[in-house]
Amino acid sequence: MSETLPISVLLLARDESGALASLLPALGFAREVVVVWDPRGDPATAALARAHGARVLERGFDGFGPQRRFALAQCTQPWVLWVDADERPDADLVAAIRRWLATDPGSAGARLTRRTWFLGRPIRHCGWGDEQVLRLFRRERASFDDAPVHERVHVSGGIADLGGLLEHHSYETFEVCVEKLDRYARAGAERAWRAGRRAGPLALLVRPPLRFARQYGLQLGFLDGAHGLLLCGLAAAQVFLKYAWLWERGRANAAPTPGPEETPA
Repeated sequence: MSETLPISVLLLARDESGALASLLPALGFAREVVVVWDPRGDPATAALARAHGARVLERGFDGFGPQRRFALAQCTQPWVLWVDADERPDADLVAAIRRWLATDPGSAGARLTRRTWFLGRPIRHCGWGDEQVLRLFRRERASFDDAPVHERVHVSGGIADLGGLLEHHSYETFEVCVEKLDRYARAGAERAWRAGRRAGPLALLVRPPLRFARQYGLQLGFLDGAHGLLLCGLAAAQVFLKYAWLWERGRANAAPTPGPEETPA
C-alpha cells in the first residue's frame, strides 16, 4: 500500500450517504478526512463517514463560507484538499498530487481540472468545459470567502496546475437539476439584492433568452446534443427565476405599510 500523504480532505455533508459510499474509498491516499455534517440531515451520512474512518464533526449549516472555515480550522495536516460529496479524484490526479508533493513545492496551492457530468454525460461545451479550480492548498495560507453559493478559497502565494481530473457528478437526476435550479436562483437573487440591484419585467423578457443564446450558441452548447439543449434551457430558466425572485423582493419592499387608520378593528 502506498504511503498516505500529509493531506486533510475537507468535506461538507448533510444527506450524501449514497455519494460518500463511492467517494470515501477513493480518498485513502490522504492522512485525514474531515467531514463536517449538518445534524439536520440524514444520520446515515455521518454513520457511513465514520465507518470509513473519517473524523465527523457536527455543526448546523449557516452558510458555505462559515461552514468551510470551521472545517478548515479542524484540519491538522499541512495540506488541505477540498472536495465535495459529488466529486471524485481519478487515479491520474492522485498520482499527480503525490508527485507534486514529493517535490516539496513552494507554491501555496494547486489548481485541479474539474470535469462536470450532466445526467450521465460529460459536458464539453455550454461554458461547462473542463475548468481549473483551486482545491489543494497549504492550510496555514488559505481562507474562504462568504459567498452564499460557489464560495471560493483564497491563498497567499503562488498557485500551480496539476494533471488528472476531478470528476464532478453534481446533476445525476432531473429532480436534482430542478432542485438546484431553484436554490441557485434564490441565492443569486439574494446576492443581487444585497448588492443594490433591482429587476423588472424587461429583465424577465431579455435576460433568459440571452443566457440561452450565449450558452447554446456562442459557447457551442449544441455540440453537446440533447444534453446541451436541456442544460442550456435549464440555465435560462434559472435566470428567469432569479430575476423573478428579485422583482418580487422589490415589489414586496415597495408595498406601503398600512397606517393605524387602515388596520382592521
